[in-house]
Amino acid sequence: MTDLTELANRVQRLEDREAIHGLFMRYRQCLDEKDFSGYASLFAEEGEFVAAVGTAKGRAGIEEFVDGMRGSLLTAVAGNDLHIVVNPEISVDGDRATARSTWIYLVRADDDGPTLSKVGHYEDELVREDGEWRFARRFAPMDMPAL
Repeated sequence: MTDLTELANRVQRLEDREAIHGLFMRYRQCLDEKDFSGYASLFAEEGEFVAAVGTAKGRAGIEEFVDGMRGSLLTAVAGNDLHIVVNPEISVDGDRATARSTWIYLVRADDDGPTLSKVGHYEDELVREDGEWRFARRFAPMDMPAL
């Protein structure tokens, strides 16, 4: 492999990692804004979301599943909760990738301040689909449940 080819491959992996990080931020934003259609669009056509309360497959199934969490696992109204995603570890291999990150979920308290609600992590399988990185499978276990 030539030095230029090696450099191009390294730059591509960096660009892919940055695009995947952007996917994580769009995911968080869609959850916080209660944009569950946008949320579902971040998954591959046959994507899967696995949570402590069940599993959903396909974009329509994922949208319905997450929308059904309003008022129980998610606040019902945008602006009353905040998802924080930290410590991403991303490994890219061509058009596939794996990742692990930590999620923190805050809710608005009666005094209008933030209250820690729960903490967990994501284990992701990602795929480049139609030129965009998407979740092929996102597993989101809760490591520290709600108080």
